Amino acid sequence: MSFHRRLLPVVTITGSSLVVGCGGGSGGSCGSAGSTCPPPTVVGPGYYQGTLTPQGSPSSPVVAIIADSGDGAMSAQDGTYYRFNVGFSATAISGTYFGLSSGVGGTQQTSGSVSATGGTSGGLSGTVTLGSGAAAGSFALTFNAVYKQLSALATLMGTWSYTANGFSLTVTIATNGTFTGTDSNNCSYAGSFGIINPLFNAYSETYTRSCNGTTLTFNGLATYLPASGSANAGIEVLADDNATEFLAADLQ
Repeated sequence: MSFHRRLLPVVTITGSSLVVGCGGGSGGSCGSAGSTCPPPTVVGPGYYQGTLTPQGSPSSPVVAIIADSGDGAMSAQDGTYYRFNVGFSATAISGTYFGLSSGVGGTQQTSGSVSATGGTSGGLSGTVTLGSGAAAGSFALTFNAVYKQLSALATLMGTWSYTANGFSLTVTIATNGTFTGTDSNNCSYAGSFGIINPLFNAYSETYTRSCNGTTLTFNGLATYLPASGSANAGIEVLADDNATEFLAADLQ
């Protein structure tokens, strides 16, 4: 039985506890008459796009979500997935990660630390480090303003689907955020989305997946992407079972 592990070239970091730095000089406090604020540094929660560069490997487009609770997820098109628990400071984030990577030898688990610093444009530049202290990789992320849109469970309502690499998934979401679904492996899904902070475009999610009598519980994060130009509306979903399986999908 195969499960898709395709990621999108989009990164999300969600939440409300934005840390904004704006320094003043000797001529007065920032924002006062006659003074000018430098561009703010935003570190932590948000929605991002960027690349992940595993140690000794080429870069890959990446998607990620980090909530203001400190929970987060990041996954790349090369089959690499990270679940974060981080804290926020004035210009940086730091914490721990649990990682999964799919390859010829099957799924491998790793764990260690993650850290990143912010830039004046709101981006993040950071590294993931194995528990042994060896470098696991680096990432460079760019903030996407879609994160600043309000969140509401009714926004997610409808029937959504995803197809990639021979795998397909269809889910139907109710106005209260509950959903059911099925995939091409004859598995069934049941769960719900939740609001993290109504001021920002990020959602929590939890669901069970049942396949041939075996049921796993997944937890993760999601972001709604409104229709733009020729692109349909979508829901970015990142979730894992805290063991060996993860789901990274662009529901449309």
